[in-house]
Amino acid sequence: MNSDLQEIRAGLQDRVGELCRQLLPRGRMEGGLWVSVNPTVAGDERKVPALKVRVQGGDAGAWTDHRNGRDGHKGDVIGLVAYLNGTDTKGALKWARDFLGLQRMSRQERDAMRFAGAARAARAEKDAEARRLSRLTEADRLFSTPDGAGLYGPARCEGTAAYGLGTPAELHARAYLESRRAALEAVATLNAKNFRFSAGTEWWRGARRGEFGRKLQAGPLLPAIHSAMRSPIGIVTCCHVTFLDPIRPAKAAVENAKLMWGEKKGAVIELAMGPERKWFWTAERAAPVVICEGIETAGPLAAELGAEARVWAAGDLGNIGAAPVWLPCVADIVVARDNNHGNEQAQRQLDAALESLERHGKPMAVMNSHVGDDFNDLATGKE
Repeated sequence: MNSDLQEIRAGLQDRVGELCRQLLPRGRMEGGLWVSVNPTVAGDERKVPALKVRVQGGDAGAWTDHRNGRDGHKGDVIGLVAYLNGTDTKGALKWARDFLGLQRMSRQERDAMRFAGAARAARAEKDAEARRLSRLTEADRLFSTPDGAGLYGPARCEGTAAYGLGTPAELHARAYLESRRAALEAVATLNAKNFRFSAGTEWWRGARRGEFGRKLQAGPLLPAIHSAMRSPIGIVTCCHVTFLDPIRPAKAAVENAKLMWGEKKGAVIELAMGPERKWFWTAERAAPVVICEGIETAGPLAAELGAEARVWAAGDLGNIGAAPVWLPCVADIVVARDNNHGNEQAQRQLDAALESLERHGKPMAVMNSHVGDDFNDLATGKE
């Protein structure tokens, strides 16, 4: 092993933002990630950016790009340098020494750099935990800030109103969900406290940002459904937002009309509470649980099965495997998968999710719609 490998890794991690701007100049900050098209793959610039590098929080420089290659690509900060420069570890270390200026440093300067890096790493760890706690607070506020109060945090929001108040925002959202055959009022055991409605929430992906991700101009305000993603003890750790068209009962015509803010891993949106009709973290009696990706897919199943089974939405495919099926309220596990025809990345994610759920040792089954892509397509008659 190279004697300065750890020193180089620490140096690259300390300057990972600068590294990303140099090697991935077409990227941008989204949360704590630098998100970019893949410059090593022909035609990738015409797709939604999927190469993601951790800049803030966690393992700085860790990266993934599951879209390209059968098993995708991922690695640490040195692997990122090697991958983007088309070289091996030896070549990556040579490039990194030049980038860090190590060859021009004296032993004393290198020692000083190493000690300063250790101090910065300690501060970064403390700052990352503070950012995490702030993000959790922001997620709860984004979900529950009262209508008209106004919220300026991760996204501008005019506030949200509870389910059942009949606000114009709720009526608009209900019309959308009805068009998707996912009406919440059709769920006999609905956990209504997990849904709120906003007349105007900023689609934060549309914000114009400057260097280091600083917001220069807010994105457009759109009506939205706010869904609470709750941890195994019932805390809102993530707010799932479905953005709607301001006029028609349809999803907003934006690049990604469903966004999440907060910490989604291990949290779920509970639509149906099952036979016990208690929130999942307070339930004592075990019942089957049906896990879906989104609320539109979960809605028809919750209406049909909600008296016999809990129905959860995980927010996205990658989070299904982290669902808290270890809780005593879960007997059997049923994964309502999307078909994702021809999508190898989605199939890999599904396989990983199923493997994770199987580790809990509970009976498990997988079901999918014979029509379209998911159970919502079956409910709406979409081919």
